[in-house]
Amino acid sequence: MAKKTVGDVELYYEEYGAGVPVVLIHGLAGDCGAWQPQIKVLEKDYKVVAFDNRGAGRSSSPDYPYTTRQFAEDTIGLMDALNISEPAHIVGRSMGGAIAQEMAIDFPDQVRSLLITASFGKLDRYGHQILFNLNEVVKAQGYAAAAKHQSLFFFPPQYFNENEAQLNAFEEMLGNTDRPVHGYVHSTHACLTHDALDRLDRVKCPTLVLAGGEDVLCSVGAAREIADRVPGAELKIYEGASHFFMIQFYEESMADIKNFVDKN
Repeated sequence: MAKKTVGDVELYYEEYGAGVPVVLIHGLAGDCGAWQPQIKVLEKDYKVVAFDNRGAGRSSSPDYPYTTRQFAEDTIGLMDALNISEPAHIVGRSMGGAIAQEMAIDFPDQVRSLLITASFGKLDRYGHQILFNLNEVVKAQGYAAAAKHQSLFFFPPQYFNENEAQLNAFEEMLGNTDRPVHGYVHSTHACLTHDALDRLDRVKCPTLVLAGGEDVLCSVGAAREIADRVPGAELKIYEGASHFFMIQFYEESMADIKNFVDKN
């Protein structure tokens, strides 16, 4: 189990492959294990780093509210601790995409390209309410109860109805965790307070924004706001998909991610 001390936390990390670095930043509900399908492709050509954010997985969970800027500083600190001296491709999923924005804004020399998936520059009112409500369920009833709600927001109705076994296993995986509740609550605070909209014009690296056409948590509108404000950003929408379009449309989204990283 590999960990590095960064500031006041120990961050669990995994390294794969060799070459230009690609850093993967996971979302609110998960940990670095969520990236395994992407890692198996990227590690063939790149040095891939995946890690657990503070408050999640096997990393430390200090008990105070977090911010996306703080998560960005953690990520930069881990890169430094791993002697990553050249700019990295930064791939962020959901909350990870918000963290990636802060990295590109405040640490531009260490970001080679930015790939933002199922994310937001600022949550819209609907997405904000969803996350607030999920947080209340976690606090009052625990992760297993919250997972029954999360799956409805992470996948669209038709996919949910047609993939019962997969979604049952997904809910069980989300609900079966020893993650400290305060780690989730403080990470949710980072999402609810994130607002990079007025600073996104400072992002100068190549940027690709990917979104599910039926995502109600991180909406198409939120994705368009990012793409409209980041100079030269590309945008792709996966119609018929929701927040976890990288599961629904794995082959297509993986090809889009790999092609973007390859050309930058």
